[in-house]
Amino acid sequence: MGPALCDDHDDDDIAGDKVMTVCQEEDNDLRVTCPLRPKPNYHTEYEFSMSMGSKEIIINTNVSGTMPEPKFRHNTYVEVWYPYGFKLTMLAFTIKENTTFMCRVTKEVMTLSVEADTLQPCSAISLFLQSYPCLLSLLPTLGIIQHLEAL
Repeated sequence: MGPALCDDHDDDDIAGDKVMTVCQEEDNDLRVTCPLRPKPNYHTEYEFSMSMGSKEIIINTNVSGTMPEPKFRHNTYVEVWYPYGFKLTMLAFTIKENTTFMCRVTKEVMTLSVEADTLQPCSAISLFLQSYPCLLSLLPTLGIIQHLEAL
C-alpha cells in the first residue's frame, strides 16, 4: 500500500478546500482567517474589511495608499496563515450586529457573512482541522496500516 498524498497546489482553485472563518477567541479577540493564495510573481497585498449595512470599513491592510479606519490602527494585526493566506486578529473586539467580513489578497476577494448571535468560539481543534486538511486525508490510511500490523 502506497502513501496517501495531498495536493494543496491546484492552480485552478483559488482557496483549495479552505474556507474563510470568523470566530471569537477565549480572550475576546476576534479571529478572521483568509485562505486566499497569493498570485506568483506579484507583491502580495492583503486587505481585511467589514460592512454592516452599506458602509465598508477597512480593518487592516498593507496596500500602499490605503489606511485602515482609525479605531483599528493599533488594535489589529495580520499574520501569515499556513500553508497560504492570512489571519487577522482584532484585539478585544466582538460583533454586535450582523456583519460581512471581506478579505482581498492580490485582487482576489472572499466574503463571509456572520450573524452576531451565531458567532462561534475559536477552538484549537477547529484551527487544526482548518489548517491541516491534508492530515485528515491520512487518517483512514493510518487505520488500515494499524489493522495490517495487528495481523
